[in-house]
Amino acid sequence: MGNWLNDHPNRRDYWNSWGGSVRSSWRYNGFHRNWYGPNWWVSHPHGWGGWHFHRWSVWQSPSFWWRVPVWTTFATWFTWRQPPPAVVWSQPVFFDYGTGGNVVINSDSVLINGQVVATPAEFAESAAVLATVPAPANDEEAAAIEWMPLGTFAISTDRDDKSPSFSIQLAVTRTGIIGGTLFNAETDEATAVQGQVDSETQRVAFRIGTTDDLVIETGLYNLTQNEVPVLAHFGVETTENWLMIRLDPPEDE
Repeated sequence: MGNWLNDHPNRRDYWNSWGGSVRSSWRYNGFHRNWYGPNWWVSHPHGWGGWHFHRWSVWQSPSFWWRVPVWTTFATWFTWRQPPPAVVWSQPVFFDYGTGGNVVINSDSVLINGQVVATPAEFAESAAVLATVPAPANDEEAAAIEWMPLGTFAISTDRDDKSPSFSIQLAVTRTGIIGGTLFNAETDEATAVQGQVDSETQRVAFRIGTTDDLVIETGLYNLTQNEVPVLAHFGVETTENWLMIRLDPPEDE
């Protein structure tokens, strides 16, 4: 899985084609560059979870939240285990969901690299567990947390969804907590995002708001790419393959 995209150029082309169709057709092109800055957050108040992500984000410049992470920076960023598990972190892992990918969900099994790892329900449950973030010990701990931006993306739910109304902005702490904001441009509503990175597998899972009905998972290395395949779990019964498409940053600071 570490060299997956290089070894499977047809899969890279598949995701690039999907992402390109969204970039060329997206109705919010240009306008989206006004999102996720201090003024935008002030006009879109919403809960930020126990880790103060929203409160902290207001003090950053708009361009901060659009930065593209580089895989090599994660080696010194995370503090959960030093050194991190050598086998797992020796190279980045790309999670490619769906037919032709390396994570395939059938009616009765989930296969990763052709190996059965769980039933679909068990796999969804494990994503929900990973997305359940423990609360900070106190308010001071939450306020002191540092965040690395992972970028800002449009969310397309299928290849025909070329002008989606949802975008998402994500960041990660040194202990692997995921924070962020989901924005519905059609309703002008923002919702907090919170989850975690699994230090053993590079798997990422996060919830939208406080709901148990939707958990989204992907890989940490996926989040360094311009097209980010994700798996959306609706409870333990339904999954869908979505794509997050990295958006162009604001032109000026």
